Amino acid sequence: MDQRNSTRALIASAERQTFIRACPERSRGVCRSVQCAIAAAVALMTLATSGSVPDAHTRTTQVTWTADVEPIVGARCVRCHRAGGFGPMSLANYRDARTWATAIRDEVLSGRMPPWPAAPGYGDFANDARLSALEADLVARWAEGGAPLGPDVAKPPRDVGLDRAESVRVDLPATRVVGGGVRRVPVALPLDRDRFLTRWAFEPGNRSLVEEARLRVNGRVIGSWTPFDLSVEYPPHMTDRLPKDAQVAVDVRYRRTSEPVDDRSALTLSFDRRPQRQLQHLTLACGSQPIDREIDLIAVQPTAAAAGETVEVVAYDRDGLVAPVAVVSRYRPDYAVTYRLRAPIHLARGSRVDVRSSADGCSARIDFVSR
Repeated sequence: MDQRNSTRALIASAERQTFIRACPERSRGVCRSVQCAIAAAVALMTLATSGSVPDAHTRTTQVTWTADVEPIVGARCVRCHRAGGFGPMSLANYRDARTWATAIRDEVLSGRMPPWPAAPGYGDFANDARLSALEADLVARWAEGGAPLGPDVAKPPRDVGLDRAESVRVDLPATRVVGGGVRRVPVALPLDRDRFLTRWAFEPGNRSLVEEARLRVNGRVIGSWTPFDLSVEYPPHMTDRLPKDAQVAVDVRYRRTSEPVDDRSALTLSFDRRPQRQLQHLTLACGSQPIDREIDLIAVQPTAAAAGETVEVVAYDRDGLVAPVAVVSRYRPDYAVTYRLRAPIHLARGSRVDVRSSADGCSARIDFVSR
């Protein structure tokens, strides 16, 4: 009997403590509101099933930063969202990301982040920045479940990416940026012979300012870098020939600034030792462009006359069959993406490529190889 009474006393004491914790607004042990009484009842049910009172910060998800979310953020977000980066806040570590967990969830579920201007369903791109449904779900569950850190996870070594062949790094002249706009920066490239470009990387001195860098060789644009890109890599067995006397420059587009800012960027070029299939580049104006040879279309960079305009690039073969290359429903100059096709689009001689926009002044740079 004494043992039974003692057990009842312990249970009663635990119930009182649970009631008090669940109902901070109390007077003489009685809840002031129906809501508070319901909270107490729920807490007692939890006590009955688990034998303990849950802590207010108990983790409610098995999804963690280290095991699940950090690989996604590291691959898709940190290129822009890092200290001094193009994005408005850093997400480079757990402490930074946890602060923005709710905002990250909202942006991911809405599809606003990561930004990807191409309309879905038109073209299949190797550099597609959008999260998969599974990745978006993991991010949302992590944020909604208390944004837990998780266990230590060994990280693979970072692939700097410029080791396919010999590389040359050139520090560009310092540039005084006033009010944004485009600056053409000459590149003093020490070439003792013709080289065969396989990859290049632009390294902004001030990552928060640079929106785009276009690489020019002898006056023509051969590629474009944006904050999305770690580097611009050509497909396997393709190279771009740089003559030893080539005139190389970079057109750097800067964000608008209220105060003068100094920038000193760098350019790294990676070369193969022998030529491969020759990559070629052509800028198409608005309208229809006939194809006078057999080609494989590798990449496209559409450009509209102004922000918010629609621009689309569509290929037609000789039989009139349509192959959408890329469609941008709301063009953004600050995300002037080069869309790199996962599989080349083959166009026979006599095909055509149409570039259309909701406003005059559109264009599209295409990268291709001849058959």
